[in-house]
Amino acid sequence: MLIALLIVVFALTMTLGVPIAFCLGLAGLTFIVLSGTVPIAVLPTLMFGGMDSFPLLAIPFFIIAGDLMQRCGVLPKLIDFANSLVGHLRGGLAYVVVLTSMLFAGVTGVALAECAAIGSMLAPAMVRQGYPGGFVSSVIAGSAVMGPIIPPSVAMLIYAYVYGGGISVGKLFLMGVVPGVLVGLALMALVWVTARQRNFPKSDTRFSLGRVARALRGAVLGLVVPVIILGGILGGVFTPTEAGAIAALYAVLIGVFVLRTLGPRELGRSLLVGAKTSAIIYLLLGTSNVVSWILVRYQVPKIVAQWSLGLTDSATLFIIITITVLFLLGLALEAVPIMIMLIPVLAPAAAAYRIDPHHLGLIIVMTVQTALLSPPVALSLYVVASVIRCPMREANREVWKFVAAVLAITLVTALWPAMPLAIPRLFGF
Repeated sequence: MLIALLIVVFALTMTLGVPIAFCLGLAGLTFIVLSGTVPIAVLPTLMFGGMDSFPLLAIPFFIIAGDLMQRCGVLPKLIDFANSLVGHLRGGLAYVVVLTSMLFAGVTGVALAECAAIGSMLAPAMVRQGYPGGFVSSVIAGSAVMGPIIPPSVAMLIYAYVYGGGISVGKLFLMGVVPGVLVGLALMALVWVTARQRNFPKSDTRFSLGRVARALRGAVLGLVVPVIILGGILGGVFTPTEAGAIAALYAVLIGVFVLRTLGPRELGRSLLVGAKTSAIIYLLLGTSNVVSWILVRYQVPKIVAQWSLGLTDSATLFIIITITVLFLLGLALEAVPIMIMLIPVLAPAAAAYRIDPHHLGLIIVMTVQTALLSPPVALSLYVVASVIRCPMREANREVWKFVAAVLAITLVTALWPAMPLAIPRLFGF
C-alpha cells in the first residue's frame, strides 16, 4: 500500500511540473513519514550516500573536458575534417553533422552538450543553404545520441555506479564503439535517402586527399582524446575518474598553450557549466537513492524479477519488453532519471535471465537516448529548434524517422550481443 502511495506521489508531483529530483525526494519523504517505521534522520544519510562516490567524480571532469574542447576551437577543426570527407556529397552539411557528432562523441559524453555545440555552429548554415528547419533540428538532435554511446560516456558511468559492483567501465566503454558507429551509419543512410527525395543542395567543392590531410592535421588534437582516455583505462595507467581529470587537463593545456584560445573567463565559464550540469545529476542520484533503498527494503526488485520470470522464460522477450518500457517512459521523462529509477529494478530481473550486466547497460543507455528526441519532452530537438527558430510541430514531424533508426540499431544490438562484444574481446574482456 505504501509503495503504491510512493508511486502516486511521484506521478502527481511530476504531473504538476516539479523537477524530477524533487519528485523522487518528496515521494521518498512521504513514504518515510507515513510508514512510521523508519526515522526521518535516515533521509540525509541516504541522499549523501547516493552522491558520495569517487567514480562519480568522473562526471564533472568529462563534462568540463567536452566544454573546454568546444570553447578552445577543437570542434571547428573536427567540422572541417568531416567536411573534407563528406561535404562534397548531396546534402553534404547533413553528412557533416553526423560525422562531426561521431567524432565529437569521443571528446564529450553528454548528448545535450554535443547537440548544443554542434547545433549552434552548423544549424544556421544549413538553414541558409535551404535545408528545412525540421530536418535540420532532427538530424542534429538525432546525431547527438552518439555522444553517450561512443566512449567516453557519462551515461555509462552513471549506469556502472547505480548498478553497483561487478561492472568494468572499460568494457562498457568499448561495447559502445560498434553500436555507436552503426547509429551514425544508419543516420547517414537516412540522410542519403532524404537528400535525394528532396534534392538537397550539393557543394561544388570536389573531394581531395590533400584537403583531407590538411584538415586531419588540425583535427588530431581532438581525435587523440578518446585514444588517451581508453588507452589509459585499458592499460591500467589510470581509473575512469582519473581519465576524466586527464581529459580536462589535456583540454586546458591545448586551449591555453597550443591554440591559445582559452583565457581565465572561458575557463571560469566552463567550470560553471560543469558544476551546474553535475549538480543536477548528483541531486538526482541523491534523491533516487532514497527511493532505491525503500524499494530494496520492501523487496520490490525481487518481486519484479519473479513476476517477469513468471511472465516469460525468454531472455529475448524480456529485453524487448525492457526496450519498449524505456522508450515509452522516454516520451514523458528525461534519460538520466529513467536510468536511475529503473536500473535497480531491471538489474535483478536481467540477472535472473543470465543477461550480461554490461550488455544490459549498453541497451539501457542506447534506449533512453530516444528521450532526447521523442516528443513531447525532446530536449535535444528543442535546443536546436530554438537556435534556428523552427516551430516545434515541424521538428516533431521530421524526428520520428531518426528515432526509428536509433531504436532499430538498439534492437539489433540487443538481439546480437556478439556484435558489441567484438571489440572488448579483442582487448581480453
